[in-house]
Amino acid sequence: MSPVGVVSRRSGTTPRWNKRVQFLTPRPRLRHPRPLLRSRPTSLASDSTSSQPVAPIIKSNPFISQSNPSVHPSSANIINALRHLSNTLGRPPITPPVKVRVPDVFDGTDPHQLHHFLFQCHLYFRSRPTIFKSDYDKINFAMTYVSGMVQDWLQVALEQEDRGVHHVWLYFWPSFVKEMHTYFGIPDVAAEAAHSLDHLRMNPDDRIATYNVAFLRYSAQLQ
Repeated sequence: MSPVGVVSRRSGTTPRWNKRVQFLTPRPRLRHPRPLLRSRPTSLASDSTSSQPVAPIIKSNPFISQSNPSVHPSSANIINALRHLSNTLGRPPITPPVKVRVPDVFDGTDPHQLHHFLFQCHLYFRSRPTIFKSDYDKINFAMTYVSGMVQDWLQVALEQEDRGVHHVWLYFWPSFVKEMHTYFGIPDVAAEAAHSLDHLRMNPDDRIATYNVAFLRYSAQLQ
């Protein structure tokens, strides 16, 4: 030990005062701690036998789209919306089916009801264009809404079809309409329309639209 006030030459340290023993004891020199090296994960440790480089572990970024890392989520949503819009514009609009009343049953007793019956059939065909694509389908539908002597007449025609006697009007809608008018319609449509025009009058309680519609209907039958 060194006396008080004397610097130790061997240790080369700054003397420190010791109150108890009245001696200067050397202060130990502090060394900087060595940095601790983290061991690499086993998944990233290089294998001496493998020549392929190991891919680093990359954590997923919540601000980047996983399907396309270079696209922000807001941009990805805009792109998806534009794609959906382009696909929708190319498709025809989906419309709900229109509820149309089925035709009234026609029995052939009133010739004036034939025109109304065929008109109802025409409206039903227009509301179901994908179902009634052929004249054969239209005729089969109309034959299910007849009764009485009209049904008996169609039954005879179908039985003749089974025996090899074919009728053209059972396969073409215009021919079917013409045949129905021949058997169950007004015999002379033009003469009756002319007679109705001569006696067409407008009553005081009638509306002008009622008179105009009747006049147009009779005029069309004259052509």
